[in-house]
Amino acid sequence: MSPLFADAGLTRNEAGELMMASVPLEVIAESVGTPTYVYNAGVVRERFRRLDEAFGSLPHRICYAVKANANLAILRLMSELGAGADIVSGGEMLRALAAGFPAERIVFSGVGKTDEELQAAITAGVGHINVESVSELDRLAVLAGMQQARVHIGIRINPDVTADTHPYISTGQGGLKFGIPVDQLSQVFAILADTDALVLDSIAMHLGSQLLSPEP
Repeated sequence: MSPLFADAGLTRNEAGELMMASVPLEVIAESVGTPTYVYNAGVVRERFRRLDEAFGSLPHRICYAVKANANLAILRLMSELGAGADIVSGGEMLRALAAGFPAERIVFSGVGKTDEELQAAITAGVGHINVESVSELDRLAVLAGMQQARVHIGIRINPDVTADTHPYISTGQGGLKFGIPVDQLSQVFAILADTDALVLDSIAMHLGSQLLSPEP
């Protein structure tokens, strides 16, 4: 059995048929047709448990990236396990709420948030918004002030670190749209000092995906 198959919870019976959670995939295909997607909830629970236990007694919350798989059954499972939801759009926020994630366990990340999306997040009581630009921070301060709300935020900083990966999935290099450059942080603090509507309690950074070396 391929390690990739085993990681997905696939096994083979004595007849050599592929099985998912003791159910032959052929039976599933005959029942619902093809193409179809099949997920093993037992594997998801085990992976979550291992990751959760790796943090030990440290206070933590694992947030599932909804963009990875927005299937409502998967989202409901992650919510039941106690995960938070990391979202990057208003549509993902609606799916997360529909799947049962409490609003306070939702983190709204991502570039290009519209005023409508920010307004909806404030109204829903989303627990955390990661701000990606000075202009977004300014707009969020105005919108939160209009609703007389207090919004917990994080500032995503662009660390200006180049990582060896595909340029389309590199996010930490200077000049890219991801995160606020360090030389603009004085503007960030000026906005925060001028409003009671925003509560800064975290800093976020991201270098990119599929990194093969820890050096960056």
